[in-house]
Amino acid sequence: MLGRQLQALLKPIIRLCMRHSLGLHDVLEAAKITFIEVGEEELKRSGEKISVSRLSVITGVHRKDAEKIYRQGNFEPSSTRLSGKVISQWRRDKRFLGKSGKPRVLSEEEFSRLLHAVSAELKPGTVLFDLERIGAVQRTEIGFKLVARAYSPSNDAEEGFRMLAGDTQDLIEAVYENIKSQRKTPPNYHAKGSCDNISPSDLPKIQKWFYNACANFHDRVMQHLSKYDLDLNPKKGKEGGARFVVGIFTRGSASPNEPL
Repeated sequence: MLGRQLQALLKPIIRLCMRHSLGLHDVLEAAKITFIEVGEEELKRSGEKISVSRLSVITGVHRKDAEKIYRQGNFEPSSTRLSGKVISQWRRDKRFLGKSGKPRVLSEEEFSRLLHAVSAELKPGTVLFDLERIGAVQRTEIGFKLVARAYSPSNDAEEGFRMLAGDTQDLIEAVYENIKSQRKTPPNYHAKGSCDNISPSDLPKIQKWFYNACANFHDRVMQHLSKYDLDLNPKKGKEGGARFVVGIFTRGSASPNEPL
């Protein structure tokens, strides 16, 4: 059964590859690297000793290829873009919010404090360049104004696909947890609503309405989650480390049969 479902999962990925002139060889090479990367993560998680032989056995990657990939450390680091973290911190941290709960215009000194809350290694000039490049921040006479409600990598295919990869992993894990759960109510909410007989002329209006509605909901979500974030609200006796994710997306297509 899983083999058939794997084909279904791969279909949008293969279509994406073909759009960007990536063929079977490219997919196979990427798969080998990813199998070794995940294999190493699983061995570490279980406390097992990591060796090329074990990686080859548990992944099915030929030992010669496994050794080459493992020795080269040919893994791309998976991390959330720093600009996205800065935007999120700005929208959640009470120190940088006004009385209305919305992000304040920050002076240079306040902006530096915001960056240090995310990482002590961030340089204001570098981060500002990226935030202005994507249209997330505007310079005003009194300081820096946040105009983006969330990080959106417009015209940045590499970053957009990196975000897609992270979102895909979270969605797969959420569905898997629901499948394995013995609870009466699944631990994760998973649903999708759609209509397939809409006038194409109405799509822009619908897309705008849902964009604003989802942005408002996202704000409510982050305000609520912030109450439990121990970085923002330290509480004695509370131990952190747990993660909670909420994903939202919309898609409008002029043809109901148009593939992803």
